[in-house]
Amino acid sequence: MISQIRRILAPTPVVIVFGVVLGAVPFAVVPGIGPAVLVLAVAIWVVVALHLPTKWTPHVVEMGVLVLLLTSAVAVAVTADSARHLSEFVKWAVATAVIFPLFHLGATARRRFLLAYVGGATTGGAISLILLVFDRSGTALAPLAPFGYGVVGPSGTTLRTVDLDGRSITRLAGLYVDPNIAGLFMVVALALALALTRGRALGLTAPILAVATVASLSRSAIATVVMAGILFVAVHSLSARARSLALGAGAVACLGALGVPAVRERFLASFGSTDRGADDRMRALENFVPSMQGDWWFGKGWGAIELIDEVAGYNANFVANTPLLTLYRGGVIVGLTFLVLLVLIAAVSVRRLRSSDARVATIGATALAVVLVALQLDFPVVTIAPVTMVFGVLIVATVTAPVDRALEARTVPTPEVVA
Repeated sequence: MISQIRRILAPTPVVIVFGVVLGAVPFAVVPGIGPAVLVLAVAIWVVVALHLPTKWTPHVVEMGVLVLLLTSAVAVAVTADSARHLSEFVKWAVATAVIFPLFHLGATARRRFLLAYVGGATTGGAISLILLVFDRSGTALAPLAPFGYGVVGPSGTTLRTVDLDGRSITRLAGLYVDPNIAGLFMVVALALALALTRGRALGLTAPILAVATVASLSRSAIATVVMAGILFVAVHSLSARARSLALGAGAVACLGALGVPAVRERFLASFGSTDRGADDRMRALENFVPSMQGDWWFGKGWGAIELIDEVAGYNANFVANTPLLTLYRGGVIVGLTFLVLLVLIAAVSVRRLRSSDARVATIGATALAVVLVALQLDFPVVTIAPVTMVFGVLIVATVTAPVDRALEARTVPTPEVVA
């Protein structure tokens, strides 16, 4: 009976659906149940649990995530004064803990999941580009309101804009709701596409993901890609010819992006007198210590209104930095635990970056760039479950990269859990 259930609940179909949904429609809702990615995350746990071995050894990064979950549970137990705190914590915990079953998929199933995410993100990026060009009113998704999309945000539309030189420029958001979130989804998918696809698949996915990243006008996402390229060229072992080609390709890509007026103006205006976003971030940093008075040990809590309401968050102007916002929400112990976790991820990323395999190095460079740039300039990884999951996907891809490369090379990989 159990063996029949195992065959019916094979991991591959579930992980493929999960990868596609997370990549393409991360904010989709199953009517009457809840966010689709959280439902699928629970399903992943079920199918992997049915195939767990009697003995397995966790990775040090897994242990770091487990400690983060435990310290966070203590913090929320202290600060929770309503059911909202608990529900927000549960959503975050499910999103964070999804790395455990993904770690213990077999190399084949995990590779299919990562490719499904790339395919989903490419599809979502393409649809979002179409919406950017043709949906001038920002209401094209309105019929999808029962499924989590439609008219969202205080503006009453799905449009997201930025003022540049007196002009209002629409940024890519589409199926990702927010441009900065879209940028991070595209960056992770682009790295995985470069690492896992070749030929026509790469020729189809990479351009769409790259254009969508630029169209988001997300400075954190674009700067992360630039940093990843710099790290790859500086650290990865390349021949003089390959290094020259990489530098040339990077220069051409940067010049091409800066050739787009909106992108050029977006970066030229950064930190200038008219950059309201930079001013808000500086004020938030200056106010961080005063805002934490009385809440240093256990933080403001998972249900703090500014963390779950867009208008309240805008008015509160909390710090747009992932480690500091983790401390803001969960307190010093949670904040330090998360910082240690980032150091562990960075250490693994550096090892992957120094790999002789350029595909492994690409993932390592991206993971390290996300830690050094994206997480320092923005905060959705802390507050928004699908973004937490995407960071988890990047962690899993980075830690397991050598195993997956070994499988692809048809050598004997490190023993895995689910075939």
